[in-house]
Amino acid sequence: MSQVDPITTQVIRNALKAAADEMMISLIKTAHNPLIYEVQDFGLALTNDRGEMLAEGSGLPGFMGCLGPTVQSGLRALGRAGFREGDILLANEPYETGTHISDTAVYMPIFFDGELVAFSALMAHWADIGGKTPGGWCPDTTDIHQEGLIFFHDKLYEAGALNQTFQRFILNNVRFPELVHGDLNAMIAACRTGAKRYIALCKRYGAGVLRQAMERVFDQSEALMRAKISEIPDGAYSASVMMDHDGVELDKPYRLAVTVCVRGDEMHVDWTGTASTVKGPTNHPFVGTEALAQTVLKSLTMPFDPMNHGHLRPLTVAAPDNTAVSPLYPAATDSYGYVGEMIIHLIVKALAQAIPERCPACSYQMFGGAIYRMDPRHGEPFIYIDPLAGGAGAFPHADGPSGLIFVGDGNAPNTPTEVIEGRYPLRVLRHTFNLKGAGKGKFRGGFGVTREYQMLEDNILIQTMNENTIETPWGLYGGEDAGVSQLTAWTGTEREQTIRGRVYFYGPFNKGDIITQSSAGGGGWGDPNERDPALIEYDRRNGLLTPED
Repeated sequence: MSQVDPITTQVIRNALKAAADEMMISLIKTAHNPLIYEVQDFGLALTNDRGEMLAEGSGLPGFMGCLGPTVQSGLRALGRAGFREGDILLANEPYETGTHISDTAVYMPIFFDGELVAFSALMAHWADIGGKTPGGWCPDTTDIHQEGLIFFHDKLYEAGALNQTFQRFILNNVRFPELVHGDLNAMIAACRTGAKRYIALCKRYGAGVLRQAMERVFDQSEALMRAKISEIPDGAYSASVMMDHDGVELDKPYRLAVTVCVRGDEMHVDWTGTASTVKGPTNHPFVGTEALAQTVLKSLTMPFDPMNHGHLRPLTVAAPDNTAVSPLYPAATDSYGYVGEMIIHLIVKALAQAIPERCPACSYQMFGGAIYRMDPRHGEPFIYIDPLAGGAGAFPHADGPSGLIFVGDGNAPNTPTEVIEGRYPLRVLRHTFNLKGAGKGKFRGGFGVTREYQMLEDNILIQTMNENTIETPWGLYGGEDAGVSQLTAWTGTEREQTIRGRVYFYGPFNKGDIITQSSAGGGGWGDPNERDPALIEYDRRNGLLTPED
């Protein structure tokens, strides 16, 4: 069979990227939960029949790096012969899929002329997964079975037929069955969109031509990535941080440590020195640890090249078994994201020793809250998960972005005030920049935000996310560290309380009560004394300096 010509190769590559983006559009337009259709807490991809990424849709970078391994886990579990045309499978077992069980993967095999040729896959955060905490993100679990329903490549559809018993079982074991059912159908629709577009390309070019074209793309991407890695000075670069606690043993900080080794055109990321698996749910599954290392490599070398499996070939990632970045069953993982954010920032901090001109300072850390009510005796149950935007770390050449969702979540948007007030018994009184807590520097960190909510009904609870309140997000090369995110409860009353750590099942709040969430900024980059006066004047004119500044 002759080699595919370069033009056809690029047409196929870009058609697959367009197909993955169309999957994203389908999901956003049909999902029921604002966490999916507004915040875009999902990842989407098309893979080949070996589970190697062909193209990814816009979404959370860490999720997309987990989808190939999820498909590969299904191939190991079921074998190629275990898939039939029309199958749709669910998977969320963290040690195989890379995050936590709330991020359920839905994927389907794609057949052409009776042959398994590819997979369509996506992962998204469900409104509830039936664990001990509404909405997931259990703060204090000690094993995975406390965290909710576990799916291990279970077929919701088999050969095109819906397993109604399985579907009924799922919906009877989650707190918000209508939301979950709607989002599940949206995920299925997105998978089918990807499959439809892949089959259309097979009809136009032939499955063999698609396979050849993408093997060529893999080789080209690998060669380009190796060239980029070769530009980084050889060496071993290390970084570490102490995390606040694991959610269970609140007085025990624990260490994350990484060494990034660059040798010629290859990079190796080693997590030796990281604390053993912790008791609480902040462990980060190794599949996701690998995916986030891939995210950092790609963003620091070839950020604008559409991602595929070839980019990842020069990178290896290792960790001893049973650490906070490589837990084994039955370790709890539901609050994995605190470590996930630090995985990204630690690798960047390590590489800042080699390529400082590319590496930003540390951003604010995961912060926000789940505001909810479960007991129908007090009103209609609801849950609003609010990952609050904050300030990103300064760049070596520019101030950090303000009002950005966690770095690990890429460019995820926030939930608009209009959606919040239209769906939930909440009024947004204030949504503005928080001018405190951004690290100063030659280039300053981005600003966090303040969001203030007034309760419109009674008996509402909140659970907050927060981390790195002891060892705060760092500046680089003389830049100042960032501040700490915080929650103020019963704002403006004698009961007012300010909380810098995490609070679980906090409240209840009643009609008229106000809570204020203020996220921190990012770390600064460079000596603050070297800041351009024109930048200071810009901040002054735009009201971005406090009186203390």
